Amino acid sequence: LIPASLQREMLTSSPAFVTPEVLLASSLEGERRHVLPLLSQEVRPASKSTGASKAAAGAAVSSAALIVAAGCQRCRKAKGRIGSTVRAAQLVKDEGVVTIDANGRFRFRASSAMENSFEDQCVDEEAMLAQSTFPIKPDDLVKRCKEVLAAGVGTKDQGADFADDFEFCAPVVGPITKKEYLQALGTFKILDAFPDSNSNYHFFRVDPFEPDRVWFQTRKTGTNTGEFMGKPATGKVLHFPPESYSMKFNSDGKVREFTVGYVMDRRAGNTGGLGGAFGYFYGVGRPLPIPECQPYKKSWQFRFLNFMAKVGKRFQGVKVQK
Repeated sequence: LIPASLQREMLTSSPAFVTPEVLLASSLEGERRHVLPLLSQEVRPASKSTGASKAAAGAAVSSAALIVAAGCQRCRKAKGRIGSTVRAAQLVKDEGVVTIDANGRFRFRASSAMENSFEDQCVDEEAMLAQSTFPIKPDDLVKRCKEVLAAGVGTKDQGADFADDFEFCAPVVGPITKKEYLQALGTFKILDAFPDSNSNYHFFRVDPFEPDRVWFQTRKTGTNTGEFMGKPATGKVLHFPPESYSMKFNSDGKVREFTVGYVMDRRAGNTGGLGGAFGYFYGVGRPLPIPECQPYKKSWQFRFLNFMAKVGKRFQGVKVQK
């Protein structure tokens, strides 16, 4: 993995920690995948030192030597876990993160240097969108999304706003094609059953990671005053939980993807935590006889795991809240 000459240079280097330049040089073309797998290894706890000579010997071993030795042995097992070589170099250089114990083993300290700060984890949305090459600008894309919604997303124009490769996808239903989606629209007739239905659209924004995609949310309400799925009106007033929707466009402004019904808080509303069409079924008291059309319920496997976790805590002397 690393030329012998470079290994000798690294082993004879005097600094206790590898500089970014040395580590970058050692990565080699096409072999960068072998750097971070080593850094992500869980280090075995060090045994107690047996003497000053052992400690001195351990301290004399440079980080570079350990990286080469351990990396050559472990890199093949860690294949596929790819990371940033530059970031690896920064971690190894930081003495607050990587140290060497008396036995010559890596030890990683619980240091904030291994974590990104909160500011580092917040992307600059405006800068990302400004660098986008998608031809439709964010403000215009949001406007286009609202136009499609105003046209009923296919209910009023038979899909004139849809691209040929249009797909519809919900948490359970889909993805389905343009033809299948348009056929399904005539099945439920939501507006006939809930004539005062209001989606309460809000929070329109363009995704900085997918600049051709607009995300938005709903808080649907509606009163069942009309016949629904062949059943008489119930008069029930429905309040849906907050749901996440999105539309993805092509460069011509046609909708390529439409996603709906992704509930953001199943505790809200009175539709059993269900969104989309399933929320209407449950809300009027006529849920479909399938698990997907029922409020969330833990599986027996999940309940069993929770039970075993509580048993384990009791054996450890941990007080378990009932």
